[in-house]
Amino acid sequence: MNKKWTLLLLAALLMLTACSKTDSSVNSGAPSPGEKKTVVVAVMSADPFLENAARAFEALHDDIQIEIKSHLANPDGGPRAAVSLADIEKYIQTLTTQALSGKGADLLTMGILPEDKFVEKKVLVNLYELMEKDSSFDKGKYYENVLKSSQVGDGLYAMPLSFSIDAIQGNAELLKKANINMNDNNWTWSQFADIVKKLKEQNGSDYMAFVNPSQIIADYISENGSEFLKKGEPNFDSDAFRDALTQIKTMYSEKIIEGTYTDTDKVLFAMKSMSSPKNALLSVLDPKLQYYQKPTMNGKSSGWKMGSFTTFGLNSKSKVKPEAWEFLKFLLSEEMQSSPDLMGLPLNKAALDEKFAETEQELEQGKLEVSFAIPDSKTVKEQIQSLKTLFEGDGGEKLFSDQKVLNIVFEEFSPYLRGQKSVEEASKLIQNRVKTYLNE
Repeated sequence: MNKKWTLLLLAALLMLTACSKTDSSVNSGAPSPGEKKTVVVAVMSADPFLENAARAFEALHDDIQIEIKSHLANPDGGPRAAVSLADIEKYIQTLTTQALSGKGADLLTMGILPEDKFVEKKVLVNLYELMEKDSSFDKGKYYENVLKSSQVGDGLYAMPLSFSIDAIQGNAELLKKANINMNDNNWTWSQFADIVKKLKEQNGSDYMAFVNPSQIIADYISENGSEFLKKGEPNFDSDAFRDALTQIKTMYSEKIIEGTYTDTDKVLFAMKSMSSPKNALLSVLDPKLQYYQKPTMNGKSSGWKMGSFTTFGLNSKSKVKPEAWEFLKFLLSEEMQSSPDLMGLPLNKAALDEKFAETEQELEQGKLEVSFAIPDSKTVKEQIQSLKTLFEGDGGEKLFSDQKVLNIVFEEFSPYLRGQKSVEEASKLIQNRVKTYLNE
């Protein structure tokens, strides 16, 4: 795959990282009476949040050890080594093989793993059942809509530690100047392209929309997974899929969308995630910027899209389920969710409130450098409340997330985008490769 088109995938996968301590065997059996119990956590690579959480948890539980097991293809690269496609493939293959054979770590960083397959094979524990049995766990402390959007059927098999709201950020000043009234409830990528063309005509051809083509196709598949995998059979060799590929390529060829940019002042629209309380608040306070729902191919929007950062599944074959559950709860505690090392919006409501309060205080004290006039305290509080209301909204159903399928699409989509393959060739290759993968 061309390096340019792996950036989106690799950036998303960095969210799955955590720290490697040792590399002993996993899930080896129940500990002897009086022996320290070990909870093995499978991750791809290093993450300060998980590393610090493991140390803090062990300090509180001297009878439990947290072992973080990394699965980098090149472990000699060091704890900060960049994640490669080889790492991704190794993680998927190794963890899937272990889990489906009844082995593997106690806690699995899911994300790119085939969760639907794991649920079907009863590899994962339904975490709702543990919540119901645990009187110390109060779901009301967390964003339950995020939990709901993470479900498979009626069960929760992968616990999100944090979340984000996927959006398009637009240049509100230029839109107002052009008398463009945005209705982002049901707009299409075709309408988006028309708006960008108009703005470029009025402001100059060097203005652009920073929207990676690979992200559009990934969103399209994620939102319509049931259409592309009907009863387990791939459906990529279809007119609807080819039309989507063609539309994306046309926008890219006409420079309506571009995958990189160097001048932020020339950006008309950009793919953005509300993934930091501070950045989200500063963005809504900036009068030059505005968040919009993402366009879709058919205009049928299901609202704001919620995404999860690191998610953990509990192995149903684990010999230390109670201890693994205790560690998972600790990761969701206000103490750990308030950590600056946590990527994303905290699932814990109190921790999110704390981070908003910190940003509000920094604004009042003039500690933040911003390019706009800071509004009064009342306006800041109102914007915080509007964000919290947004975060509590319907996150929609869980999106299709088989990373292996998405990888295949990325690999064949890139040469089509560069004009090296026809749309028919690309769709047929995707169809055949996905079918082979599903039949493995």
